[in-house]
Amino acid sequence: MSGTAMQANAGVAQRDRRDLNTPETISELVDAFYARVLMDPTLAPMFTQVAAIDLDHHLPIIKAFWRKMLLGRPDYDRNMVARHAAVHARMPLTRRHFDRWLALFTRTLDEHFTGPGADRARTLAVRIAANMERNLDEYAENTVTTRM
Repeated sequence: MSGTAMQANAGVAQRDRRDLNTPETISELVDAFYARVLMDPTLAPMFTQVAAIDLDHHLPIIKAFWRKMLLGRPDYDRNMVARHAAVHARMPLTRRHFDRWLALFTRTLDEHFTGPGADRARTLAVRIAANMERNLDEYAENTVTTRM
C-alpha cells in the first residue's frame, strides 16, 4: 500500500471515531469494552466466575456510571468500591487485573473514540484503577472492623 493510500485510510479511521458526549456513544463504549473483557483470559474469569455478573443487569449499571462521570447524569448512586470489595474478598484483585482493565479500556477508547469526552474518560479510568487498587484492602478492613 502506498504512503498516500495509508494516509487516506488513517484519515477515514480518524473521521469514524466520535467523542463520548452522548448516552449513545457511552453505551457503545461500554458494549465494546465488555466484549473485550469477556474474551480476556485475565479478566473474563473475574467477571464470569468470581463476580458471576449478569450482563443484562450489569451493563445498564456501568453505562449509568459512565453517563454520570462524563455527562453529569444523576442516574448512578451506588458504592462502586463496596461492590468491588465484595469481589476482592472472594478472589483478590491484583495490580495485574487493574493494569489489564486499564489497557483494554484505553485500547477501546483509542480505537473508537476521540475528543474531550474520550480524553476525560481516559483520565478517569486511570484514576479509577489507581484508587480502586489502593483502597480495596483498606475498605475491606474498615468494613470488617466496623461490623465487629
